[in-house]
Amino acid sequence: MRNLFKLFVLFFLAVSFTSCYKEPNFDLKPNLEFQEIQKEVRIDIFTAANKDSVVIGVKFQDGDGDLGLTESEKSAAQENNDYNYLVKSFRKKNGVFTESNSLISLSGYFPRLKNDDKVGPIEGILYYTVEFPHPFTPRNDTLKFEVQVKDRSGNLSNKVETSEVVLNVSRL
Repeated sequence: MRNLFKLFVLFFLAVSFTSCYKEPNFDLKPNLEFQEIQKEVRIDIFTAANKDSVVIGVKFQDGDGDLGLTESEKSAAQENNDYNYLVKSFRKKNGVFTESNSLISLSGYFPRLKNDDKVGPIEGILYYTVEFPHPFTPRNDTLKFEVQVKDRSGNLSNKVETSEVVLNVSRL
């Protein structure tokens, strides 16, 4: 009898805890929040020159979880430069940031964040890397970035701005 009572209490607690979990109710439009920016100096394997590898971390939430592309979806998107990770850079000059006009786009693609096709909320941190070879980057170049993502339904997230980062730092 005692074992039956313990089993009943255990079952009751298990049901109680599982019924308390509420699935988050995120908007279908992705939402971003700036998390962090990191810079690491690396050596380019082709030129043997230094380069700054900048990693941008953004926290994301999406109500239906349709973030990211499969390889075949990415191939189709590349034909039209239809990026799902949109990046603009802003260069600091005389204390003022202005949009940087680069010939090479910093935008790109990120893979699917859910492997199944189930519709449902998803959240986490998305990391994206941009590289700046020192031979093509002005010394002590101060940049910040504006980031936006697009889901597979075409919904654009809000735009977030990173903190500033100094590239190609001269060493005395």
